[in-house]
Amino acid sequence: MKKFDYMKNFRYFLIAALVVVVAGAFVLGFLGFNKDVQYTEHYEIKIVASDIGGAEKDVKAVADRVLKQEGAKPVYAKSTNDGFDYTLIYLFRNEVSADVVSKLQSEMDGAFTIIDVTVDPVYQAAGYETLTEMWWALLAAGILLVLAFFYAAIRYKWAGALAFLFSSLLGAALTVALTALTRVVVTPVYIAVVAAAFVFTMAMALYYLNVIREDKKNVANADLPAGQLAGGAFREVFLKNLVTLVAFLVFVIAMMVLGTTAVRFAALQIVAAIVAAVYASLLTGGIYAGLKKEKK
Repeated sequence: MKKFDYMKNFRYFLIAALVVVVAGAFVLGFLGFNKDVQYTEHYEIKIVASDIGGAEKDVKAVADRVLKQEGAKPVYAKSTNDGFDYTLIYLFRNEVSADVVSKLQSEMDGAFTIIDVTVDPVYQAAGYETLTEMWWALLAAGILLVLAFFYAAIRYKWAGALAFLFSSLLGAALTVALTALTRVVVTPVYIAVVAAAFVFTMAMALYYLNVIREDKKNVANADLPAGQLAGGAFREVFLKNLVTLVAFLVFVIAMMVLGTTAVRFAALQIVAAIVAAVYASLLTGGIYAGLKKEKK
């Protein structure tokens, strides 16, 4: 079986990543993100059930039935339960009539005699204007990037630091590009997802550089050029990334199967982020080898 030559194929993987980033930039420029309904002007109906005693599914079943009968189709529903009140919120792109609210309330009153269920009037929400609800997550990732860059410069020299920086930024850019290209629904947690992808790429990029450094300590590898060292370290780094990717995918599948619509949206964002982060981190060795000045 022919052995995979990492350095020989590196340029193709790098070009593919850059093509995705450029294509994603064009899609963002013309179409923007596929934003969740919460980012636009929308309408909400809130149902609050007190002392529910485990009847959450029953309350939702009645609400779903009434909305279907009245032809009021929500984008999706989200719910919370603080132990005292069960709150169910339906989100709509179009305005819902007062008659629908009255019908919901009368059906709830008729279905539940012990539980106190209140249906609030339709609420018109302005929507979020930007993707900065969780800006602090991205800010924290940026601060970590600066600190990690100087750490890499000290430990792996400037070639390693620059390779680390490029891979980390590429991971974030790929995440955004993949989200735009696949039209994954962007929710309020998206900034945190991008930040997490950023941090993961940084961690795996540093790991790749560390494997190269440890391999170079081996007397047999002391005189090997950076390209060969990067190629030799690729298998170990790839396997580590593969295990991590599979673990995340199992977690994401569980989110999609067991979670609400909002959770499923977040799960798809995580898929785009982890795939982008793994891909970008695997390019670290090739970038390092390209930046490393080797004596002929």
